Amino acid sequence: MKVSTERRTPLFDEVLVEGSVLEHYTAEREEYGTLLDHLLRSSRAMRDTFGHRRIWHMNSTAFGGGVAEMLPHHIGLLRELGFDVRWLIFKPKEEQFFQFTKGLHNALHDATVAGLDALLPQYLETSMQGAAELERIIGPDDFLVIHDPQPLCAAAQFLEAYPHPAIWRCHIGYPERTPRVDNVWRLLGNYLQPFQRIVLSAKEYAFDTDRPIDIIQPSISPFSSKNRNHVEPANRMLEDSVSFNAHEVEAAPSLNEILGSRYFLHVSRWDGLKGIDRVIAAFERFARTPVDEADDIRLVIAGPDPLGVADDPEGRAYFEKCVELHAQLPKEVRQRVYLACISMKNHDVNAEIVGRLQQNAHAVFQLSREEGFGLTATEALFRGRPVIVSSAFGLKRQVVSGLNGLVLDEPDIEAKAAGIMQRLATDYRDFEDMARAARESCLRSSTQISQLPRWYASMQSALFSFEGVHGKEPSNRTAYEPSV
Repeated sequence: MKVSTERRTPLFDEVLVEGSVLEHYTAEREEYGTLLDHLLRSSRAMRDTFGHRRIWHMNSTAFGGGVAEMLPHHIGLLRELGFDVRWLIFKPKEEQFFQFTKGLHNALHDATVAGLDALLPQYLETSMQGAAELERIIGPDDFLVIHDPQPLCAAAQFLEAYPHPAIWRCHIGYPERTPRVDNVWRLLGNYLQPFQRIVLSAKEYAFDTDRPIDIIQPSISPFSSKNRNHVEPANRMLEDSVSFNAHEVEAAPSLNEILGSRYFLHVSRWDGLKGIDRVIAAFERFARTPVDEADDIRLVIAGPDPLGVADDPEGRAYFEKCVELHAQLPKEVRQRVYLACISMKNHDVNAEIVGRLQQNAHAVFQLSREEGFGLTATEALFRGRPVIVSSAFGLKRQVVSGLNGLVLDEPDIEAKAAGIMQRLATDYRDFEDMARAARESCLRSSTQISQLPRWYASMQSALFSFEGVHGKEPSNRTAYEPSV
């Protein structure tokens, strides 16, 4: 899919998505036929319900992982199925805005966060400005799907003045009730009244609210640049879009050199909750244990260029911590550990680099301390790679230990991971059945074609609830007049 942005107002860009998804599912009907037939039937019923309504998805970035990665194929597929779907990004310039929303994210994982009260006024002021600008974009009969806390308050203030059917989709959560987590939900709950429904990734993330909650797990597209199979060597554009840290005694490797080697892989944004330090510590233990069959194996830690993710100001600081951690490794270990920074300038190029790394990895490790869901684990399962994860809630929901991967419990997770690395290096056959099961289960339950009917049900319920309260008939107006 080709993704680009076009300015709509000072605080909003529209994301333009080009490309076909449906043709790929149709071409591989033997594998996707049952899911495709069900989707086509439910799409016909959905079109009868929604008529000409335009659907707006709204988040805070067009590029990067998570929401920005799922939406292009989600939107492209819906358009091919006959729906008018658009995508807005809310892009405040103030770093304090994203410091606040990142702090909410961390607090919602029960992490201690200082200074949120001081940042709240900036979040509210910027959101008020965003609400006023939405009046110039959203039409009177449109439907809104708002993703995560960043655009929530702006959308809520707009909806208070101009009611529309709307869903808030929250991709983060925490499976336990704690005072800190409850405080965050109470704060976010202040902005949920104008919405008809909430969508969460797991029932365990449910919180106290009078809004109905639907459970829809995140999903991947098998035909995205990341998840399709890549046979030919990486071209110059791909090579130039990723940098591997160079060591003092050797030049940085090329992407093709890495792809042709044996390596363990971790993929995530640069974030302390992702457990990057734990993967590095496990590899150090593994590498310092002499095993003849294992001395060629490398570790690749891959993440976005920390300067290219606008809504994650902490990423730059954490990347520098990873650089320091890498520098402290013994020389013989350090020469086998690579920090890969992948450019965010081209969405498809970024996705293809990650996909190639996942496709060729000897195994994938995700030892997160907390994980709302973990799409990088989903992608590795879809690839049919051995997947080794921590018991963070979002990961153990996907991996059934011993069936489609391995779940490592606390404590001593680094020592356990090092032991698994030794097994992977010396007797890979132990993991082949798990890798096959991972691929098969992912096809059935974690692809976008399998999840869209759930979205239809949630959106229809939201629309019926809205119409039941407001009794609105579709209007012939095409847009609101700009506010004075």
